[in-house]
Amino acid sequence: MPTPPPPPHRAAAFGSLDVATPELIRSVVDNVPTLIAYFDDQLVCRYANASYRRVFEAPGQPLEGAHFESLVLPSLRAFIMPRARAALTGVAQVFEYERPAVAGGKPMHVEVKYTPNVRDGTVRGMFVELHDISSHKYIESLVLEANRDLEERVQERTARLFDSEQRFRLMVDALHDYCIYFVDDAGHITDWTESAQRMHHLDAHQVLRQHFGLLMDASHPGRNPGTRSQLVRQAIDGGQAQSEGWQIRHGQSAFWAHSTFTALRDSRGGLQGLSIITKDMTATKRLEDVMHDLNQDLVQRVQERTCALTAANRDIDAFSHMVSHDLRAPLRHLSGYLMLLRDDLQPVLGDVACDAHTHLDAAEKSTQRLARMIEGVLDYARLGRSALELVPVDLEALIRGAAAACPDQRRQWQIASDWPLVLGDAALLGRLVAALLSNAVKFTRDAVSPLIEIGWELAPVHPVPGGAVVPLRGVRWWVRDNGVGFDSSRAQHMFVMFQRQHHSMDFEGEGVELALCQRIVTLHGGTIRIESRHRVGCTVEVTIPVAGADPPIDIEPP
Repeated sequence: MPTPPPPPHRAAAFGSLDVATPELIRSVVDNVPTLIAYFDDQLVCRYANASYRRVFEAPGQPLEGAHFESLVLPSLRAFIMPRARAALTGVAQVFEYERPAVAGGKPMHVEVKYTPNVRDGTVRGMFVELHDISSHKYIESLVLEANRDLEERVQERTARLFDSEQRFRLMVDALHDYCIYFVDDAGHITDWTESAQRMHHLDAHQVLRQHFGLLMDASHPGRNPGTRSQLVRQAIDGGQAQSEGWQIRHGQSAFWAHSTFTALRDSRGGLQGLSIITKDMTATKRLEDVMHDLNQDLVQRVQERTCALTAANRDIDAFSHMVSHDLRAPLRHLSGYLMLLRDDLQPVLGDVACDAHTHLDAAEKSTQRLARMIEGVLDYARLGRSALELVPVDLEALIRGAAAACPDQRRQWQIASDWPLVLGDAALLGRLVAALLSNAVKFTRDAVSPLIEIGWELAPVHPVPGGAVVPLRGVRWWVRDNGVGFDSSRAQHMFVMFQRQHHSMDFEGEGVELALCQRIVTLHGGTIRIESRHRVGCTVEVTIPVAGADPPIDIEPP
């Protein structure tokens, strides 16, 4: 017999889909609702799927590397930690507990399984499975409450048969936030429980054989006869109907209620009436109203703030226009007239040094300085109005280019390599780099061996309680020189426009660049600070955040 052909490769049956790739497995695990994680024998998290991270991972605090105990609420550690340690001894654990609400969330009832990971007879860790059974518990509680009330009805019927009506009333279970009563297919109340009496503050003789609409406040949709009939018909036809609205509590203010109408049928499908389960939702309704009012107030405040910012921007535009035109025009006239005055006096004074020449030179320098100050103010104003074009920027290229533009055979440059990309506006970051390096060059020109060091590091992680850490937030880089420095005790207004630490006769400049640098760094969401000692040198340190950037930029440690 001919040899049958070998079976086709399994992968062919799935086309080009690779069913064994780690990416596919991770995708499948991340898309299951079960919370799954793995902890090693030291109870350090080594893996957690997306569902587990959504519940236990705080913003900026990755789960991988976190200790199991840091993820457990302090109030639950005495209950959970012994079970986790027992799992590491090889004993599987299955239990339930209710996790309290955390950070504005909701309480969560979970079913927990700790499965030891045993290899070669040694427990290497444990697998953690958490199933959110909150909805099941909630439904169970509703069903339990309804069953209890139904059981009370059965007991009442039994008590009537045995002539013990009083015994049934003593067995009625107390319900606090819920009540239940029964109506016929026309909506008339046939049975009024004590839970309903407590919630509505009405006795049975006041409501029996009355339509349930009498329990509705005037604003409730169920007050309308058409709506009442529709609710009953919907419950009979579909099994259930629901409504919300204000209901009366006799002698007190109305309460916000959620009512569920359920058709009750016997084993043959015959309609026996309807049950109405009502839950007091007043606290939830008031919270929603408060949140609505707060949102409305917030919207109004945002609108007012927007109007104020719009008005401020108009004022800035008017100021910039005034500075650009109304101030520079007379300044140009003054400069021109000084030049004419010098030309007129030249035949009389000649080239001989005198006070007139000195005064004219001082006046021309003052007008030039004032012009540069006006340009600085305009640049500062334009920075606040410009939109950032965020792209990946190579800081190292900007720094080396700016250093090459400052040739000096005596000056030494020490520039770190392998810089990470940062997210920023390339033009503004180029201006920032040029300004910081220009300052370092200016203040080291009188040094015997001028040296400028430029380095970088990833922004350090910050420990938080429980042993978890926040992710790296950005890149910190600095420009350090051995120039004249300044007295840091006199630098309270270092980044204020036109504030200088050295006299203009010693070092040129108008005191604008550092203010512009701070504005650029602030626009990028970063920080800038300066450390210095007189005659020792100066260090300018800039941190530009990159974590959480959109699009994200990966930063590899140096």
